[in-house]
Amino acid sequence: MQESTPTPESGVACLGEAMVLVAPDSTHHLAGAEANVAAGLAALGVPAAWVGRLGDDEFGVLIRTELQARGVDVRAIEVDPGRPTGHYSKSTALDDHGEPRTDSLYSRAGSAASAMDPGFLDRPAVADLFGRAAVVHCSGITPALSDSCLALMRRLLRDRPGISGVVSFDVNWREQLWPDGDPRMVVELANLADLVLVGADEALRVLGTADPHELRLILPAPATVVVKDGAHRALAVDRSGRSVAVPALRVDVVEPVGAGDAFAAGYLSGVVRGDDQARCLRRGHIGAAATLTVAADSAPPPPAELLDELLRCSESDWAATSVTADGFSPRESGVNG
Repeated sequence: MQESTPTPESGVACLGEAMVLVAPDSTHHLAGAEANVAAGLAALGVPAAWVGRLGDDEFGVLIRTELQARGVDVRAIEVDPGRPTGHYSKSTALDDHGEPRTDSLYSRAGSAASAMDPGFLDRPAVADLFGRAAVVHCSGITPALSDSCLALMRRLLRDRPGISGVVSFDVNWREQLWPDGDPRMVVELANLADLVLVGADEALRVLGTADPHELRLILPAPATVVVKDGAHRALAVDRSGRSVAVPALRVDVVEPVGAGDAFAAGYLSGVVRGDDQARCLRRGHIGAAATLTVAADSAPPPPAELLDELLRCSESDWAATSVTADGFSPRESGVNG
C-alpha cells in the first residue's frame, strides 16, 4: 500500500531547545528533544519545522546546518547575539543489572533558548508555521528552562494563538531541570494539550502512578494519553477510558537516549497521516527500536518497503520481530532491513 504524502499544511512544528552533543571522541552532533522529533519526522517524509532560538556561535550554525540537511524547515529560528547555544556531553556505562546507563552533563544555563518568552509566538515566521501546522509539538523541557519559557508555554497551550491543529505535549521529565520535584506545573501544562506522551517510568516518578487509567484521572482533559512502558508496550487511552495497546519490539539496546523522541516522531507521523491508534503506536515503536540500536540520539528509519511491511504484518509476526544494529528480523518472515 502506498503511503500518503502529507502536504505542508499537514506537517508538524516543533518548539523547544536544540542543543549540540559533544561526543567522547570530540565530534559534535545535533541534539535536543524537539529538534530530534523534527528531524525524525522529516526522515519519515512528514513536513517538519523546528522553532526556537540559537546563539550566534559555532554550535548554532551547526544546528541550523544539520537541521536543513535533514530536510527540516528552519525559517522560524531566531538568533541571539548575546546568549550561547546549549550543549552537553554524555557517557555510557552498565548499571548494577548490566543494562546500559547514560550520564549527561549539560551546559544550558542562560542559553539563547532560555530567553524565549510569550512574545516569541507573535513573530511572523512562528505564527505562520503554527497557523498552518496539523500538529504543534512541545515538551516539558521548555517550561523548565526559565520563567519566561514557562510563560511562553502557558500562552501556547492556554491561548493557542493562531493554532488550529493538534497540540502535542511530551512530558520529558528532567530531574536536573525540576530540582524541587514538584509535578504540578507539568500536570497543569499537560492537561492543556490534546495529546500527551509520557513514559511509564517518569509517570511513576513524577505523578505517582504508571497505570494508564489512573493517569487519565490525573490528566482528564487531553483527547489521548499515550503511556510508553519501555521494553514492554505502549498504550493509548482516550477520554472515555478506551485503550489500545501495542507490544514493544524486542531490541538489542546499545544506548537509550533519543528513543523517546524517535517514538514521538513515529507516532506523530501516524497522526498526521490519519492512522488508527494501533498503527500510530507501531510507528512509534519502530522509530524507538531503530534509535535504541545506535549510540547517537537518532537513527535513520527503516526503508519504506520494510516500514510498510512492519505496519501491515500480523500480531504474531510483530511479536516475533527483533531489532539489532544489523536491522529488523526474523528474516524468514521477510521482515528485515
